Amino acid sequence: MGKYFHFCLTILACALLSGQAFAAELPDYAREYIAGNFFNGTDPSDPAIADAVQILSIPEAMAADIAGLGWEAGQLQRFATPKLYMLVDCPDGSIHALMFRDGKKRNDRTLDESRARVLRRLYSAELWAQKEDVALAQWRASAAPDPEKTWQQTLRASAYEPWDPATIERAAANYNADGTRQAELALALAALADSDYGHLSARPAIWLISRMDAMSFRRENGTDSIPDLQAVSARVFYENVYYAVKARYEFPWAADVSESDFLQQVLSPRGSGEPLQRWRRHFYMAMLPELVGLGAEDSEQAINVARNAYADYYQYEGDTTWEDFGMLTSLAVHEGRCEDCSNVENAFLRALGVPGCQAYTPWWGHQDGNHAWTWIRGLGEPPGDGRNGVKVYVKTWDGNEDVTAEYTPVTEIMVPDRSSGEVALMVWNSDDWRRLCTANATDGAAVFGDVGCRLNQALCFRQEGRPDMLCDLRSDGSFRWLNLSPGADDPATGFTVNYDKTTPVGEMSPDEDYELLYYSEQGWMAAPAERLSTGGFSFIGNADRLYRITGPGIANRPFTVELDDSGEVVTLKR
Repeated sequence: MGKYFHFCLTILACALLSGQAFAAELPDYAREYIAGNFFNGTDPSDPAIADAVQILSIPEAMAADIAGLGWEAGQLQRFATPKLYMLVDCPDGSIHALMFRDGKKRNDRTLDESRARVLRRLYSAELWAQKEDVALAQWRASAAPDPEKTWQQTLRASAYEPWDPATIERAAANYNADGTRQAELALALAALADSDYGHLSARPAIWLISRMDAMSFRRENGTDSIPDLQAVSARVFYENVYYAVKARYEFPWAADVSESDFLQQVLSPRGSGEPLQRWRRHFYMAMLPELVGLGAEDSEQAINVARNAYADYYQYEGDTTWEDFGMLTSLAVHEGRCEDCSNVENAFLRALGVPGCQAYTPWWGHQDGNHAWTWIRGLGEPPGDGRNGVKVYVKTWDGNEDVTAEYTPVTEIMVPDRSSGEVALMVWNSDDWRRLCTANATDGAAVFGDVGCRLNQALCFRQEGRPDMLCDLRSDGSFRWLNLSPGADDPATGFTVNYDKTTPVGEMSPDEDYELLYYSEQGWMAAPAERLSTGGFSFIGNADRLYRITGPGIANRPFTVELDDSGEVVTLKR
């Protein structure tokens, strides 16, 4: 690793910190927080407080690049303006990273010197302003490369391990498609061929172009989405491929990463549908000096450098926008949804050759909402946040990969009496049945494999033109089909259920209106029940029904009731 460290450290030596503002005029709220928490109640106006602070903000040139996309300019105005981010060198020798939003402390993290150095470089104007690599600069200064000739040269350069015909055909179609910035791609390919990793860059460059028809900045309305083929610049493409390849071959912990994980989870220039931005070299260079001397056995330390770089300035905030933030935009807005958090964390990991992938569940089956998180699957990291998922996927550019069985116990469910066609598996989430996945019915049934069953779940199977089927799935992998016939059940087959006031789904008040429902082929229907003076219900329950209570203070979760071995009523919330 000596040669490239010497080169990069020489560049970084000139990266002073003019991208940061030294805090001569700190807002009162920040002074008061710092004085009270780190300076033993010193007068907030004491000059020592301002002397201890460095406000970190993105360089003007970076902000200009971000704002080149009008939507992101609006994101900066809306989500970056209320934020104040800083490092504080405290009298006790500790370093704190503070983020305020609208004058209130949002985050306070204690750092060591290494983590502080990474942050200072991330916000360094000099580091961002470093000139593009020599190979690209030389080609840019000369005559523009011929796109067709450059493409053929790239194909020949990859001939030592050629791609399958389908990948070549798809890449060529994307490269030559109407609207593709072919001249930019040709310039990047020519520069890659002349770089010190030219012999290793052609194959991943072809693969990336072959998948770029699936990559875009996605807008909620869809009509204003921007395909990467129409937005990519030579520098973005060149740096993404070059520094991904460089990381793969120069960081020892990347040696065992499979080609598939490298292509999908390291080379990938984006996490999901965020704007395409020039983040890779900047993130790589910001972290690089902290990796000097690390070997293959130090992969955990390298991963911590990346994860700390992300977490020291970024955190979860669900109240943003449908559109994902760009990786450079993240340095200014500091907060985002779980998908944004995973995208940013993955970008830092990928800059170091670590295959950080985004795992997610479309909908939880035991609570409202969904979730996405980072998983370093390619280096054997144990599964994390999705252990209770009915379905868990990893995003790839060849479709979503079902990894439920790697996260949780699973079972197989065969849905009988299904005509040919698509059958959907659904869970109750946010007041409705939400689709998780589909299977095609054949031979009169649809089979769903790898259905997560760590928790008791209520599953709905829906096919157009057919009645729903409801499945009561148990944590031991067993399941039964529930009764969906409309109409009151025979009391002789049921048992009395009394909810005086407190129930497993919440507490009822005698002064509020509530309704007991059961699910049928016709949807949710009112269940016969007597309202008690305590606020609760008394009703005849049946073990093969799915119930729900609506009203103030009640969690809108379905449940089943049954009798245990002693004859006591048991309520199982879903």
